[in-house]
Amino acid sequence: MNHRYLILTGVLLFCLLCAVPVAAITVKHLDVTVAENGDAEITADYGMNWMEQAVVYPAGVSILAVKTPSNVVVHSVSPDRASLAVHKLVAVQRATGSTTYKTPAFSANDAQRMLNQFWFANLVTLDFAPGTLTIRYPDGATTEYSDLSSVPSFTHSVTAP
Repeated sequence: MNHRYLILTGVLLFCLLCAVPVAAITVKHLDVTVAENGDAEITADYGMNWMEQAVVYPAGVSILAVKTPSNVVVHSVSPDRASLAVHKLVAVQRATGSTTYKTPAFSANDAQRMLNQFWFANLVTLDFAPGTLTIRYPDGATTEYSDLSSVPSFTHSVTAP
């Protein structure tokens, strides 16, 4: 008789987990510091619910250890923040007396397509809509942008004195 209750409890827990709505990792802020050569230091602040912290976070950390692109160096990853460096993320064009930096455009759809490569993709979606972006250029200028669901390319020129 006790086995029936145990089995019933297991089935109910399984059904509860299956009924849990798809969660969203909420990206709160991206901070990008651009170096003179186009390299970028990126810090991402985000939020995860309990399911993402228990399942997605450990899987993501182990995948980063194996599948990190060669131009990316991961400094740290936690359930609420990631810090990494990306080699040659920003296009740099030098001309006589000036340097122009052009950041790449990106969208939430691009990020979701990359996420869809992994087995846990059906457990999570990325929510960029409330997020903000700060880009810091080598001359100290900054660009602020909100609503990360679609970020345009930014161009910043520095004129030599």
